[in-house]
Amino acid sequence: MPQKDMSVIDAPASMDGVLIPEPGTYALEGEGDITYRCGSCKTRLLSNVSHFDVMHDHPFTAVKCPKCGKFNDLPPEDKHHHH
Repeated sequence: MPQKDMSVIDAPASMDGVLIPEPGTYALEGEGDITYRCGSCKTRLLSNVSHFDVMHDHPFTAVKCPKCGKFNDLPPEDKHHHH
């Protein structure tokens, strides 16, 4: 199961589409095999998700880390569609 660090981004102009998990929970939990961590403090934000989960089923603009407050996005290499 790969663990990947997300990219820390500036706060989005709008909070629409921003996932804000409660401390101790994940923003998304799925049936996939990728765990994404905060790019700043390494807190796990997305657990066992797949590319399909994050790009199609539950698209988001950012994930706000409940521990350090930073906004995170998928790393650039994970935003490309694989066919």
